[in-house]
Amino acid sequence: LAKMLGLHRNTLRYYLRLYGVERKFTELSDDDLDKLVRVFKTTKPESGIRYLVGFLRRHGLRVQRRRVTLSTRRVDGLGRVLRNRRTIRRRKYKSTRPNYLWHCDGHHKLILWGIVIHGFIDGY
Repeated sequence: LAKMLGLHRNTLRYYLRLYGVERKFTELSDDDLDKLVRVFKTTKPESGIRYLVGFLRRHGLRVQRRRVTLSTRRVDGLGRVLRNRRTIRRRKYKSTRPNYLWHCDGHHKLILWGIVIHGFIDGY
C-alpha cells in the first residue's frame, strides 16, 4: 500500500496510528480455527507455523500466532511429538592431525551494507 501511495512504509504506519486506523485480528472461534488447521495439515503435514499463518492469510484471515500454535497442538499433537523425536544423524569423522581438516561458515546477515563474514575453525 505504501508503494502505491508513494510513501515510505514508516510514514504510512505513522499516519495510520495518528488517525486511529488499526489492523484487527479476525474474529474466529477456536473450533473453526481447528477445522482450518486440520485441512491444512492433511494437505501439508510437514509444514510449520509460518507456512500455516501464510495459508490463513491467503484465505483472508488474520490470526494471532499464539492461537495458531495452540490450535496446531490441539489438532496435530501426535505429529508434533513424532517430529520432535526425530534426531539428525551426523557423520562421524576422525582427523589424523591438527590442520588436516578445516570447517568454513559464512555470515551474510549484513550483506546490505557490504559486510560478509567468513569463519574458519580447525576440525581436529
